[in-house]
Amino acid sequence: MELDVFNIDTFERLGTIDLYVKAEFKTNYRNHNELDLTVDAKAENIDWLINQGDNIFLAKAGDYKQGYLIESIKYTDETNSTIEVYCKSLSSMLSWRKIDGQQTFRGTVEEVIRNFVNTNAISPSNVNRKIPKLVLGPLFGINNPTEEAYTNKDLDESIWEICVKFDIAYDVLLDIQNKRFSFVVWQGTDRSTEQTQRDPVIFAKEFDNVISQNYTDDKSNYRNTVIIAGEGEGIARTYLVVGDENSGRHRREMFVDARDLQSDNEDSTTMTQAQYEALLRERAKSKQVENERVQAYDTNIEYDSQFKYGIDYFTGDKVTIRNDEIGIALHTRVVTATETYDIDGYDLKTEFGSNVPTLLSKIKKAVSN
Repeated sequence: MELDVFNIDTFERLGTIDLYVKAEFKTNYRNHNELDLTVDAKAENIDWLINQGDNIFLAKAGDYKQGYLIESIKYTDETNSTIEVYCKSLSSMLSWRKIDGQQTFRGTVEEVIRNFVNTNAISPSNVNRKIPKLVLGPLFGINNPTEEAYTNKDLDESIWEICVKFDIAYDVLLDIQNKRFSFVVWQGTDRSTEQTQRDPVIFAKEFDNVISQNYTDDKSNYRNTVIIAGEGEGIARTYLVVGDENSGRHRREMFVDARDLQSDNEDSTTMTQAQYEALLRERAKSKQVENERVQAYDTNIEYDSQFKYGIDYFTGDKVTIRNDEIGIALHTRVVTATETYDIDGYDLKTEFGSNVPTLLSKIKKAVSN
Protein backbone atom coordinates (compact mmCIF):
# COMPACT_ATOMS: atom_id res chain seq x y z
CA MET A 1 0.00 0.00 0.00
CA GLU A 2 1.40 3.39 -1.06
CA LEU A 3 0.27 6.97 -0.45
CA ASP A 4 0.44 9.65 -3.10
CA VAL A 5 1.02 13.29 -2.11
CA PHE A 6 -0.97 16.00 -3.96
CA ASN A 7 -0.93 19.80 -3.95
CA ILE A 8 -4.33 20.87 -2.61
CA ASP A 9 -4.67 23.85 -4.98
CA THR A 10 -3.36 22.45 -8.26
CA PHE A 11 -3.95 18.69 -7.71
CA GLU A 12 -0.39 18.12 -8.93
CA ARG A 13 1.02 14.82 -7.68
CA LEU A 14 4.21 15.67 -5.79
CA GLY A 15 5.39 12.15 -5.06
CA THR A 16 4.73 8.88 -3.23
CA ILE A 17 5.20 7.66 0.33
CA ASP A 18 5.98 3.95 -0.06
CA LEU A 19 7.92 3.32 3.15
CA TYR A 20 6.32 3.83 6.56
CA VAL A 21 6.42 2.49 10.08
CA LYS A 22 2.64 2.26 10.35
CA ALA A 23 -0.44 3.33 8.40
CA GLU A 24 -3.87 2.94 9.98
CA PHE A 25 -7.01 3.77 7.98
CA LYS A 26 -10.34 4.09 9.79
CA THR A 27 -13.45 4.37 7.62
CA ASN A 28 -16.49 5.61 9.50
CA TYR A 29 -20.18 5.63 8.58
CA ARG A 30 -21.04 8.07 11.36
CA ASN A 31 -18.11 10.49 11.22
CA HIS A 32 -15.11 11.60 9.21
CA ASN A 33 -12.64 8.94 8.09
CA GLU A 34 -9.20 9.00 9.71
CA LEU A 35 -5.60 8.17 8.86
CA ASP A 36 -2.82 7.69 11.41
CA LEU A 37 0.54 7.59 9.65
CA THR A 38 4.05 7.14 11.08
CA VAL A 39 7.04 7.54 8.77
CA ASP A 40 10.79 7.98 9.11
CA ALA A 41 11.82 11.63 9.27
CA LYS A 42 13.80 11.66 6.05
CA ALA A 43 14.19 14.91 4.12
CA GLU A 44 11.42 14.20 1.63
CA ASN A 45 8.84 13.38 4.31
CA ILE A 46 9.85 16.45 6.34
CA ASP A 47 9.30 18.65 3.30
CA TRP A 48 5.89 17.20 2.40
CA LEU A 49 4.37 16.56 5.82
CA ILE A 50 5.87 19.37 7.92
CA ASN A 51 6.93 22.19 5.60
CA GLN A 52 4.05 21.77 3.13
CA GLY A 53 1.53 20.13 5.46
CA ASP A 54 -1.07 22.89 5.02
CA ASN A 55 -0.90 22.69 1.24
CA ILE A 56 -1.22 18.98 0.51
CA PHE A 57 -3.59 16.06 0.76
CA LEU A 58 -2.84 12.33 0.74
CA ALA A 59 -4.56 9.53 -1.17
CA LYS A 60 -4.04 5.80 -1.57
CA ALA A 61 -2.08 5.17 -4.74
CA GLY A 62 -4.37 3.79 -7.43
CA ASP A 63 -7.53 4.61 -5.42
CA TYR A 64 -8.13 8.31 -5.93
CA LYS A 65 -11.53 8.50 -4.28
CA GLN A 66 -10.75 9.23 -0.64
CA GLY A 67 -8.39 12.06 0.26
CA TYR A 68 -6.91 12.97 3.66
CA LEU A 69 -6.09 16.38 5.13
CA ILE A 70 -3.40 16.74 7.81
CA GLU A 71 -4.82 17.71 11.21
CA SER A 72 -1.74 17.38 13.42
CA ILE A 73 1.93 16.45 13.19
CA LYS A 74 4.36 15.18 15.82
CA TYR A 75 8.09 15.09 15.09
CA THR A 76 10.13 12.85 17.41
CA ASP A 77 13.90 13.36 17.43
CA GLU A 78 15.38 10.10 18.71
CA THR A 79 17.78 7.46 17.42
CA ASN A 80 15.34 6.80 14.60
CA SER A 81 13.53 10.12 14.11
CA THR A 82 9.91 9.77 13.05
CA ILE A 83 6.95 11.89 11.99
CA GLU A 84 3.49 10.96 13.28
CA VAL A 85 0.70 12.42 11.17
CA TYR A 86 -2.99 12.43 12.06
CA CYS A 87 -5.34 13.08 9.14
CA LYS A 88 -9.06 13.33 8.52
CA SER A 89 -10.93 12.73 5.29
CA LEU A 90 -11.82 15.58 2.96
CA SER A 91 -15.31 15.64 4.48
CA SER A 92 -13.75 17.34 7.53
CA MET A 93 -13.46 20.56 5.50
CA LEU A 94 -17.13 21.15 6.30
CA SER A 95 -16.12 21.55 9.97
CA TRP A 96 -14.49 24.82 8.86
CA ARG A 97 -17.94 26.40 8.43
CA LYS A 98 -20.87 27.23 10.66
CA ILE A 99 -24.49 27.57 9.60
CA ASP A 100 -25.03 31.32 9.23
CA GLY A 101 -28.03 32.32 11.38
CA GLN A 102 -31.20 30.22 11.30
CA GLN A 103 -31.56 28.29 8.08
CA THR A 104 -34.52 26.05 7.20
CA PHE A 105 -34.83 23.67 4.28
CA ARG A 106 -37.51 21.16 3.34
CA GLY A 107 -37.64 18.43 0.70
CA THR A 108 -35.96 15.04 0.44
CA VAL A 109 -33.28 14.48 3.05
CA GLU A 110 -30.62 14.41 0.33
CA GLU A 111 -31.80 17.76 -1.07
CA VAL A 112 -31.95 19.30 2.41
CA ILE A 113 -28.38 18.30 3.26
CA ARG A 114 -27.10 19.52 -0.10
CA ASN A 115 -28.86 22.87 0.45
CA PHE A 116 -27.08 23.37 3.79
CA VAL A 117 -23.72 22.63 2.16
CA ASN A 118 -24.38 24.79 -0.87
CA THR A 119 -25.57 27.76 1.21
CA ASN A 120 -22.68 27.70 3.66
CA ALA A 121 -19.68 26.31 1.76
CA ILE A 122 -20.18 26.26 -2.01
CA SER A 123 -22.27 29.32 -2.95
CA PRO A 124 -22.54 31.43 0.23
CA SER A 125 -23.67 35.07 0.11
CA ASN A 126 -20.25 36.02 1.53
CA VAL A 127 -17.72 34.86 -1.07
CA ASN A 128 -15.03 34.60 1.61
CA ARG A 129 -16.93 31.64 3.04
CA LYS A 130 -16.67 29.63 -0.18
CA ILE A 131 -14.47 26.51 0.04
CA PRO A 132 -12.39 26.43 -3.17
CA LYS A 133 -12.82 23.47 -5.53
CA LEU A 134 -15.85 22.11 -3.60
CA VAL A 135 -18.90 21.19 -5.73
CA LEU A 136 -22.11 19.21 -5.34
CA GLY A 137 -21.67 15.70 -6.69
CA PRO A 138 -24.29 13.43 -8.30
CA LEU A 139 -27.51 12.61 -6.47
CA PHE A 140 -27.68 9.19 -4.80
CA GLY A 141 -31.50 9.04 -4.81
CA ILE A 142 -32.40 9.07 -1.09
CA ASN A 143 -35.97 10.41 -1.10
CA ASN A 144 -37.11 10.44 2.55
CA PRO A 145 -38.98 13.73 3.12
CA THR A 146 -37.88 16.03 5.93
CA GLU A 147 -37.71 19.60 7.14
CA GLU A 148 -34.63 20.69 9.08
CA ALA A 149 -33.54 23.95 10.74
CA TYR A 150 -30.27 24.87 12.43
CA THR A 151 -29.00 28.11 13.94
CA ASN A 152 -25.31 29.08 14.14
CA LYS A 153 -24.20 25.46 14.50
CA ASP A 154 -21.17 23.68 13.03
CA LEU A 155 -22.06 22.61 9.49
CA ASP A 156 -20.58 19.13 9.71
CA GLU A 157 -22.12 18.43 13.12
CA SER A 158 -25.55 19.43 11.83
CA ILE A 159 -25.25 17.22 8.77
CA TRP A 160 -24.13 14.22 10.82
CA GLU A 161 -27.20 14.64 13.06
CA ILE A 162 -29.46 14.42 10.04
CA CYS A 163 -27.51 11.46 8.68
CA VAL A 164 -27.83 9.49 11.93
CA LYS A 165 -31.57 10.10 12.01
CA PHE A 166 -32.02 8.67 8.49
CA ASP A 167 -29.28 6.00 8.68
CA ILE A 168 -27.29 7.60 5.85
CA ALA A 169 -23.85 9.20 5.46
CA TYR A 170 -22.04 11.89 3.52
CA ASP A 171 -18.57 12.30 2.10
CA VAL A 172 -16.36 14.62 0.07
CA LEU A 173 -14.68 12.61 -2.67
CA LEU A 174 -11.74 13.34 -4.91
CA ASP A 175 -12.29 14.20 -8.55
CA ILE A 176 -8.69 14.24 -9.72
CA GLN A 177 -9.58 14.46 -13.41
CA ASN A 178 -11.57 17.69 -12.94
CA LYS A 179 -9.38 18.97 -10.09
CA ARG A 180 -12.19 19.40 -7.58
CA PHE A 181 -13.81 17.96 -4.43
CA SER A 182 -17.26 16.40 -4.81
CA PHE A 183 -19.85 16.41 -1.98
CA VAL A 184 -22.13 13.35 -1.92
CA VAL A 185 -24.81 11.87 0.33
CA TRP A 186 -24.97 8.06 0.30
CA GLN A 187 -26.24 4.94 2.04
CA GLY A 188 -24.62 1.55 2.51
CA THR A 189 -25.95 -1.59 0.84
CA ASP A 190 -28.25 -4.00 2.67
CA ARG A 191 -26.47 -7.37 2.73
CA SER A 192 -28.37 -8.76 5.73
CA THR A 193 -30.74 -11.73 5.78
CA GLU A 194 -33.66 -9.26 5.82
CA GLN A 195 -33.30 -8.83 2.04
CA THR A 196 -33.33 -11.27 -0.88
CA GLN A 197 -31.80 -9.19 -3.70
CA ARG A 198 -28.21 -10.27 -3.03
CA ASP A 199 -26.30 -12.95 -1.14
CA PRO A 200 -26.35 -12.18 2.59
CA VAL A 201 -23.23 -11.56 4.68
CA ILE A 202 -23.55 -13.38 8.02
CA PHE A 203 -21.07 -13.38 10.88
CA ALA A 204 -21.54 -16.26 13.31
CA LYS A 205 -19.37 -18.87 15.03
CA GLU A 206 -21.35 -21.43 13.10
CA PHE A 207 -19.60 -20.19 9.95
CA ASP A 208 -16.12 -19.98 11.53
CA ASN A 209 -15.81 -16.26 10.83
CA VAL A 210 -16.25 -14.97 14.41
CA ILE A 211 -13.45 -15.08 16.97
CA SER A 212 -15.42 -13.71 19.92
CA GLN A 213 -18.74 -12.01 20.64
CA ASN A 214 -20.19 -9.85 23.41
CA TYR A 215 -23.87 -8.85 23.36
CA THR A 216 -25.03 -5.61 25.01
CA ASP A 217 -28.58 -4.43 25.70
CA ASP A 218 -28.48 -0.99 27.37
CA LYS A 219 -31.66 1.03 27.92
CA SER A 220 -30.33 3.31 30.68
CA ASN A 221 -30.65 6.39 28.44
CA TYR A 222 -33.56 5.15 26.34
CA ARG A 223 -36.34 7.68 25.71
CA ASN A 224 -39.26 7.16 23.33
CA THR A 225 -41.53 10.14 24.08
CA VAL A 226 -40.33 13.70 23.45
CA ILE A 227 -41.98 16.79 24.90
CA ILE A 228 -40.64 19.66 22.80
CA ALA A 229 -41.12 23.39 23.37
CA GLY A 230 -40.55 25.93 20.62
CA GLU A 231 -41.07 29.68 20.33
CA GLY A 232 -43.22 31.84 22.60
CA GLU A 233 -43.46 32.57 26.32
CA GLY A 234 -45.58 31.14 29.13
CA ILE A 235 -48.92 29.68 28.10
CA ALA A 236 -48.37 31.07 24.57
CA ARG A 237 -45.34 28.87 24.02
CA THR A 238 -45.65 26.14 21.37
CA TYR A 239 -45.54 22.61 22.80
CA LEU A 240 -45.70 19.27 20.99
CA VAL A 241 -45.43 15.65 22.11
CA VAL A 242 -43.79 13.13 19.77
CA GLY A 243 -44.35 9.49 20.69
CA ASP A 244 -47.47 10.23 22.73
CA GLU A 245 -48.88 6.80 21.82
CA ASN A 246 -46.45 5.20 24.29
CA SER A 247 -48.04 4.50 27.68
CA GLY A 248 -47.55 2.98 31.10
CA ARG A 249 -44.21 1.37 31.87
CA HIS A 250 -43.32 1.45 28.17
CA ARG A 251 -43.37 5.27 28.10
CA ARG A 252 -40.04 7.05 28.75
CA GLU A 253 -40.17 10.84 28.47
CA MET A 254 -37.62 13.54 27.75
CA PHE A 255 -37.88 17.33 27.33
CA VAL A 256 -36.29 19.30 24.49
CA ASP A 257 -35.93 23.07 24.52
CA ALA A 258 -36.15 24.18 20.87
CA ARG A 259 -36.53 27.90 21.42
CA ASP A 260 -33.88 28.47 18.75
CA LEU A 261 -36.40 27.36 16.12
CA GLN A 262 -38.46 30.35 15.04
CA SER A 263 -41.33 30.52 12.54
CA ASP A 264 -40.06 33.86 11.21
CA ASN A 265 -37.10 33.26 8.91
CA GLU A 266 -34.25 35.68 8.32
CA ASP A 267 -35.40 36.05 4.70
CA SER A 268 -38.58 37.74 6.06
CA THR A 269 -40.83 34.73 5.29
CA THR A 270 -43.09 33.20 7.92
CA MET A 271 -43.92 29.51 8.27
CA THR A 272 -47.46 28.30 8.63
CA GLN A 273 -48.36 26.68 11.94
CA ALA A 274 -48.29 23.27 10.25
CA GLN A 275 -44.83 23.91 8.82
CA TYR A 276 -43.50 25.08 12.17
CA GLU A 277 -44.90 22.05 13.98
CA ALA A 278 -43.34 19.77 11.35
CA LEU A 279 -40.01 21.43 12.06
CA LEU A 280 -40.39 20.79 15.80
CA ARG A 281 -41.24 17.14 15.15
CA GLU A 282 -38.05 16.67 13.13
CA ARG A 283 -35.99 18.20 15.94
CA ALA A 284 -37.72 15.86 18.42
CA LYS A 285 -36.91 12.85 16.23
CA SER A 286 -33.25 13.90 16.11
CA LYS A 287 -33.07 14.03 19.89
CA GLN A 288 -34.94 10.74 20.15
CA VAL A 289 -32.29 9.04 17.98
CA GLU A 290 -29.62 10.26 20.43
CA ASN A 291 -31.44 8.39 23.21
CA GLU A 292 -32.21 5.07 21.58
CA ARG A 293 -32.01 1.71 23.26
CA VAL A 294 -28.54 0.33 22.49
CA GLN A 295 -28.56 -3.30 21.42
CA ALA A 296 -25.30 -4.36 19.82
CA TYR A 297 -22.78 -7.12 19.33
CA ASP A 298 -19.16 -6.39 20.10
CA THR A 299 -17.88 -8.87 17.55
CA ASN A 300 -14.28 -9.74 16.73
CA ILE A 301 -14.53 -11.20 13.25
CA GLU A 302 -12.07 -13.26 11.27
CA TYR A 303 -11.19 -10.96 8.37
CA ASP A 304 -9.59 -13.77 6.34
CA SER A 305 -12.83 -15.72 5.96
CA GLN A 306 -15.42 -16.43 3.25
CA PHE A 307 -16.48 -12.75 3.41
CA LYS A 308 -13.74 -10.32 2.39
CA TYR A 309 -13.86 -6.68 3.47
CA GLY A 310 -13.69 -4.42 0.43
CA ILE A 311 -15.06 -7.18 -1.82
CA ASP A 312 -18.10 -8.81 -0.20
CA TYR A 313 -18.97 -5.98 2.20
CA PHE A 314 -17.92 -2.41 2.95
CA THR A 315 -18.22 0.21 5.68
CA GLY A 316 -21.85 1.34 5.82
CA ASP A 317 -23.25 -1.97 4.59
CA LYS A 318 -25.91 -3.72 6.64
CA VAL A 319 -24.97 -7.30 7.59
CA THR A 320 -26.34 -9.96 9.92
CA ILE A 321 -24.54 -10.94 13.14
CA ARG A 322 -25.79 -14.10 14.81
CA ASN A 323 -25.24 -15.91 18.06
CA ASP A 324 -26.92 -19.30 18.12
CA GLU A 325 -26.18 -19.82 21.81
CA ILE A 326 -28.38 -16.93 22.98
CA GLY A 327 -30.69 -17.16 19.98
CA ILE A 328 -30.43 -13.53 18.83
CA ALA A 329 -29.34 -11.87 15.61
CA LEU A 330 -28.74 -8.23 14.69
CA HIS A 331 -29.15 -6.76 11.24
CA THR A 332 -26.74 -3.89 11.62
CA ARG A 333 -24.43 -1.48 9.81
CA VAL A 334 -20.67 -1.86 9.61
CA VAL A 335 -20.08 1.47 11.37
CA THR A 336 -16.28 1.53 11.31
CA ALA A 337 -13.51 -0.54 9.76
CA THR A 338 -9.90 0.03 10.84
CA GLU A 339 -7.20 -1.32 8.52
CA THR A 340 -3.65 -1.37 9.85
CA TYR A 341 -0.49 -1.83 7.77
CA ASP A 342 2.79 -2.22 9.68
CA ILE A 343 5.80 -4.47 10.11
CA ASP A 344 3.52 -7.31 11.25
CA GLY A 345 1.49 -7.14 8.04
CA TYR A 346 -2.22 -6.36 7.75
CA ASP A 347 -4.97 -6.29 10.37
CA LEU A 348 -8.68 -5.42 10.25
CA LYS A 349 -10.96 -4.42 13.12
CA THR A 350 -14.65 -3.64 12.61
CA GLU A 351 -17.35 -2.08 14.75
CA PHE A 352 -21.03 -2.72 14.22
CA GLY A 353 -23.89 -0.38 15.02
CA SER A 354 -27.03 -0.91 17.03
CA ASN A 355 -30.27 -2.27 15.65
CA VAL A 356 -33.33 -4.19 16.78
CA PRO A 357 -32.58 -7.89 17.35
CA THR A 358 -34.80 -10.67 16.05
CA LEU A 359 -35.18 -14.28 17.09
CA LEU A 360 -32.99 -16.62 15.08
CA SER A 361 -35.99 -18.80 14.28
CA LYS A 362 -37.36 -15.98 12.15
CA ILE A 363 -34.25 -15.12 10.17
CA LYS A 364 -31.92 -18.09 10.10
CA LYS A 365 -30.77 -18.86 6.58
CA ALA A 366 -28.06 -21.11 5.20
CA VAL A 367 -24.98 -19.64 3.60
CA SER A 368 -22.39 -21.51 1.57
CA ASN A 369 -18.71 -21.13 2.32
